[in-house]
Amino acid sequence: MMICDLKDWPREKYAFHPVIHQAIEFIQQTDFTALQPGKIDIIPGKMFCLLQEMNTVPALQMRSESHFDFVDIQYLLQGEETIGVARQLGDETIVEERRQHDIVFYQQVHNEAFVSLRPDMFAIFFPRDLHRPCCQSNEPCFIRKAVIKIDLSLFTEKI
Repeated sequence: MMICDLKDWPREKYAFHPVIHQAIEFIQQTDFTALQPGKIDIIPGKMFCLLQEMNTVPALQMRSESHFDFVDIQYLLQGEETIGVARQLGDETIVEERRQHDIVFYQQVHNEAFVSLRPDMFAIFFPRDLHRPCCQSNEPCFIRKAVIKIDLSLFTEKI
């Protein structure tokens, strides 16, 4: 898991894979205010954006999740969001698995920490990074976010 602020990207981008650069470039070049929530293809079948709107809720109302084949970049456009994060240890109790949607939900997570995102911040979650998104920071809040989904195969291909 990594956390970054778009204003710090010019000096921190050198630590990231080129496919992450491509995703951040998409974020920088997209006028999200002109778009409705939904799916936006970037590289069909391999990289796409889910533009989402929702209200944050108490962390206990959200489930931790992880993915099989996709990396998430969760970029906050509006509001404030807290995300629970933990490294998968392997002994977590799975409560729901949707392989066709590349998501697994967990009942309990060990060693969970919480990070807060404000607009223009993003978090990168790799498949073994458990994350509990959409949690309220202080009180419920409307958020708008872009979740870039990147197929793991792009980390080994030339793009």
